[in-house]
Amino acid sequence: MSTHSLTLVHVDERRTRAKPIPAADRRAAIIAATETLLIEHGTATTTRLIAEAAGVAEGTIFRHFRDKRELYRAVAENVFDPTRGGQSMAEVVEGKADIEDKLRAVIDLLAATSQRGLLVMMAVRSAVTEEPDPEGVRHPPGPPKFLIEANKALIDNLTRLVFEPHVNELRLPPRKAALVLRSLTIGAWLPGLNRTNQPLSSEDVIDVLLGGILIEHSLTRETS
Repeated sequence: MSTHSLTLVHVDERRTRAKPIPAADRRAAIIAATETLLIEHGTATTTRLIAEAAGVAEGTIFRHFRDKRELYRAVAENVFDPTRGGQSMAEVVEGKADIEDKLRAVIDLLAATSQRGLLVMMAVRSAVTEEPDPEGVRHPPGPPKFLIEANKALIDNLTRLVFEPHVNELRLPPRKAALVLRSLTIGAWLPGLNRTNQPLSSEDVIDVLLGGILIEHSLTRETS
């Protein structure tokens, strides 16, 4: 084979060789695959299953994550990412002028995201709340910081995007209305609570939120 032919072969090999996947994309693929498996299999999820679902070798997982605990924490933080949550909420309420239309869209969004988030947290709870971090520091009991921040962002987004534009229509302050909506929605879709009963529909939540549960109700408070 001539030198010219060898050169062409080398050029063709370079052209057909697959480009390496950026580390950030590989990491994101592992996180996404792990999230899906945790929702489906819970604590039975293994690194072998994760590697197969992400299309990587099992050892590749530990080139991107120090251990399984770090991977699980990354999955939980991604599920509850407040920036992504705010963007999704802004998208579903965009162009909607009526508060009921906004509520309907937001409730459907929260139903889907809260179910996913709660299933993930049930599977990774010990990894993100009970075990020491990689430096061996044990954190005080209670929800992890990222979950507290995600909850605060959710209330902020509900207040700003759903209720503040309709402040003159509300009996409650917008932030308190946001707290009520969060409690009604996320509480209605807790895993395991609705195996025998249907969960509240978006219309049920809207009806309770805007109309209450009594036919007539007047709240009187004693004043000193």
